[in-house]
Amino acid sequence: MDPQEYAEAVERLEQDYLAGGMSADEYTQRRRGLEDAASTVEASESPPAWAPMPPEPTQSAIAASGDPVTGAPLASWGRRAGGWFVDLGVVAAFVATFLLAVATENSATGEIRDAVALVVFFVWFLGPTVYAWLMVGAWGQTLGKMAVGIRVVRSADAGRVSYLRALGRAASTWLLGLLFVPILLAYLWPLWDRRNQTLYDKMAGTIVAHGRGGAHSAG
Repeated sequence: MDPQEYAEAVERLEQDYLAGGMSADEYTQRRRGLEDAASTVEASESPPAWAPMPPEPTQSAIAASGDPVTGAPLASWGRRAGGWFVDLGVVAAFVATFLLAVATENSATGEIRDAVALVVFFVWFLGPTVYAWLMVGAWGQTLGKMAVGIRVVRSADAGRVSYLRALGRAASTWLLGLLFVPILLAYLWPLWDRRNQTLYDKMAGTIVAHGRGGAHSAG
């Protein structure tokens, strides 16, 4: 019953009542019946076709709602970035200390010894990778991730990562880091990814979740 039909039915009912065609009780019952019929029709009507679609969830909302596969509470990009900066400081301090300790000159020529130069080369280019591998493999966290309260877990079931998976993740980061654009894109990827994964997370099958890590267990 549309509004026009309801109004006409009420008008006819009132005319019959005023003309003495029914009692007050009968008028009341029939009026309530019309009201019930009108309300039932309104409740069953589908929403208009022009109703706006709900907005797409933001990256922050995705993080707050948890990982869509495992349900683990995802770490936001901002929290991950905070961990990256802490790790950058830790690695820089380690490398600088190591270089000062071993970069001795040949007293005769004033040049750095070849063996020392080779060690410096490997520490400089592989040190951050080895650091990330061993820390994530042992605890699921680097020192930076510990500082901001996040950890690396498997993307399939949010379980702890193995040393092998941690190595794959660290190696993927190192390979992407050989060029500026790929590693920049990798770091920015969580801003639009539904699981907040970087490119090397996807390559290694990992996600980063809130929570403290612990002792290593195989997985």
